[in-house]
Amino acid sequence: MRALLASAASLWLACGTCAALGTAARGTSGAAFLQIAPGARPAALGEAFAAVADDVQAAYYNPAGLSGLKQVQAGAMHESRFAGLSYQYAALAVPLLSWVDSPRPPNAFGVAAVSFYSLSASGIERRGTVETDEPVDTFGAQDMAYALSYGYAPPGLPVSFGATAKAVSSRLDDARASAAALDAGALYRDGRASGALGFRHLGTRRKFRDAAEPLPLTWYAGGAYRFSGDWLACLEADLPRDDAPSAAAGLEYRRELGAGLSAAARGGFNSGRSSPGGLSGLSLGFGLGYRGWSFDFAWLPAGELGDSFRYFLLLRF
Repeated sequence: MRALLASAASLWLACGTCAALGTAARGTSGAAFLQIAPGARPAALGEAFAAVADDVQAAYYNPAGLSGLKQVQAGAMHESRFAGLSYQYAALAVPLLSWVDSPRPPNAFGVAAVSFYSLSASGIERRGTVETDEPVDTFGAQDMAYALSYGYAPPGLPVSFGATAKAVSSRLDDARASAAALDAGALYRDGRASGALGFRHLGTRRKFRDAAEPLPLTWYAGGAYRFSGDWLACLEADLPRDDAPSAAAGLEYRRELGAGLSAAARGGFNSGRSSPGGLSGLSLGFGLGYRGWSFDFAWLPAGELGDSFRYFLLLRF
């Protein structure tokens, strides 16, 4: 545990020292929608989920966490964002032996997952070359990503590994662009403590006509600790290529109510989400579960940009 805390503290210090690295390239990445981390539970925890990664949402945060799933899981999310943006996410994770009659655990050969991400906007005003009060017409834009993930834990070791391959597609009016990306991560678990290390969005350039932009590569590391059966604390540090390093922390209280019913309350903070005004950077949420399903909600204040609300439904088979 001491080694885990020391590593996390060193990483946060390094992020502060390297702040100029990201700001020098600020705004130079394409497909920025990839940085919108999905889910309601992780969002309520400040997105400090890489070292938790204990459900299907690990496919985004740290695919190594998929290796611990022993049931088929499916999840979907909708979020109405500011400025009329709409964000959707869906994922399905399947232990490779889950539908096979085998004496081995369902995840003995690993866990595979497929996921889908979409950010869309409509009604964008088109202006001509002559200045007028009324737009000529409107058009839309959409970013999508299709992902295939795999997580595996070598027998007898406290560490697991995972990777995600993504196909990225973007449309802006009649212009289209595409790219390919790779995520990879490692997850170490030791009793109540866990640690994570990896990267997201390493890939080819996205090109719109003559303009080519790199993807928003981000390195991450985090830690988590379950103080008891009810309390979970987590933290994470991210180092993106196109922005300043950010730090996040979250706290969850979960209570089993009996008869298969459970409830959870969550709070977090992410310095990368902070902006002028209000409670920007903070996050709050709750969750309700009954047997094989759970519903999670998150409230994400965004200062002058307005608030975002997330709803996530998770099913376990």
